[in-house]
Amino acid sequence: MTAEAEPLRRIQTQCRAIDTLFDGGLATGTITQIYGEKALGKSIISFQTACAAVASGTSAIIIDTEQSYDSYLTPYWRASFSSRFGREIPVVRVKLERAPRAAGKKKGLTRGQVISAFGNTLDQLGVAYSDSHLKSLADIVSPEYRAELPEVEGPSVLILQVPDAEELLSLHGINARKEVSEGGRVEIRLQSTPVYESVLHDLVVKTGAKLLVYDSVSAPLKATFPNTQDLPARSATLAMTLSHAQRLCVQFGIAVAVVSHVTIDPIKAWDRRPYGGIILGHEAKFCLELTKGTAKRNADAECVNPDPGVDREKAKAFWVARHPAMEEYSKFGLSQVDKEGFH
Repeated sequence: MTAEAEPLRRIQTQCRAIDTLFDGGLATGTITQIYGEKALGKSIISFQTACAAVASGTSAIIIDTEQSYDSYLTPYWRASFSSRFGREIPVVRVKLERAPRAAGKKKGLTRGQVISAFGNTLDQLGVAYSDSHLKSLADIVSPEYRAELPEVEGPSVLILQVPDAEELLSLHGINARKEVSEGGRVEIRLQSTPVYESVLHDLVVKTGAKLLVYDSVSAPLKATFPNTQDLPARSATLAMTLSHAQRLCVQFGIAVAVVSHVTIDPIKAWDRRPYGGIILGHEAKFCLELTKGTAKRNADAECVNPDPGVDREKAKAFWVARHPAMEEYSKFGLSQVDKEGFH
């Protein structure tokens, strides 16, 4: 007798459109991509899903590459989601810092201590230097990242600010350096073989998190590799990041949500595609496009949650751009957004 495959566990988003389209929420053990134009609420639905996961009894990790959670999302939305889900949602900032490897059994130093030591030495030698010089020296002897995780009790939303591509790679156990050629081309050079026992891996183990969110994966790539000639380095960075995320999916049975922007063809303005192209498209088994409620993608598409009372002028729509059991853009769901998020 052949054993039946165990159904995928789902992480509910508490957005009716998404949970209906995906049979109960984001699938664990795989990557889901959510993309769309700016100011549609991609970060809000990301934070909402993380808070919903905490309310259901499991921690969530958000990699904040746009540095928007401390300034806007957490102060405004945490209280709203706590009220909506009926329990206080703890939000914890995880501090990342480069650190040197300790020799033998000596206690490890912090990067700040290394910078102070270099500064003191150069002062004694009478050598002129700047803060940037000290930081560059410290980076040479501080190849590893450490995560400072405050004491937390129970499930929490853990937020890591990672605005740069080098930091993003280091978080995933990849020691790489950015180099700029004489022609201005930005390249990524591996300093050592990538390892699986990364800072991110350790955080998943320590917290038991079942949701990992990249919000967004586009921002550090755009900031670090701004030109067309930088495409090889941009693609390599994205591929290595997602490969590590996929391994975490499989080993720990977590759901990974990757938020990305859109790429607009300057000649065909109507042609909007997810930023990340084939690489992200290959890794993400499920994909949603977030649009305005009035957007047209497929005139014959089925709405999975029709409601005569929904004002499509104010609503948002989630379109199935990829699903193993559905045709592209064959279904969509409508969502109303208010002070308590997506419904």
